[in-house]
Amino acid sequence: MKDENIDFRERWKERSRQMFDSSEGKKAFENVFDNETKKALLKLGDRKVLDRLYGTIESGKESAVFLADTSEGERVIVKIYMTQAGSFREMEKYLRGDQRFRNFKSDRRSVINEWCKKEFKNLKKAANVVRCPEPKAFQKNILVMEFIGEEFSPYPKLKDVEIENPEEAFQKIKRNIKELWQEEKMVHGDLSEYNILMTEEQEVWIDFSQGVHKSHPEAVELLKRDVKNMASFFNRQGADIDEQEAVQQVLDALEDL
Repeated sequence: MKDENIDFRERWKERSRQMFDSSEGKKAFENVFDNETKKALLKLGDRKVLDRLYGTIESGKESAVFLADTSEGERVIVKIYMTQAGSFREMEKYLRGDQRFRNFKSDRRSVINEWCKKEFKNLKKAANVVRCPEPKAFQKNILVMEFIGEEFSPYPKLKDVEIENPEEAFQKIKRNIKELWQEEKMVHGDLSEYNILMTEEQEVWIDFSQGVHKSHPEAVELLKRDVKNMASFFNRQGADIDEQEAVQQVLDALEDL
């Protein structure tokens, strides 16, 4: 074990010198993530999934998001779930209720690794219905996915753009919520103006970590919340949407299947 640790430290020292674009970026990473995360990052480098990491573009209590390049020069997003995330019990609750994720250990690291895998799988399924980042790979608590932006700048979030026709925009998103449930049997679970990016052509849904299968005991409530969140946002943009009626329309459509 001692020799393995020495080998890891030497490999990390050499690889991180190549991988990080600045000493500040490397320092920020090492101050937040543990050795297991570093080993997962090395593995992604060995798999030629990652070649170079830039600074963080977003950081929260559960994860940090880095901009990176693959070995082929493709710009990607690297989302790293923090193993010390305080909300891991909440994560476990969402996992236990999802029929796709049942056989995993309840320790913190296992839950967070499974949570990362869940977002990877959710993105795969969601891509059949809505525009979302293409998932590239995952390793332990690290998810690599398509970068939605230009150069070093992500496209703006829905909350930061002017909506020309908020009622029409809401109707489109409401249809997508319904289709995601109907066609892929899942709900986003945390849909809001913060989790939709706007390109020149279309909206892109992001952050599918909380998404669950429709059999989850809280799936319908999450579906209602998604509709209410979006109705509330577009009402603030000038639309005239009855939130309860919008929710009921979605529920009625699902009952007709």
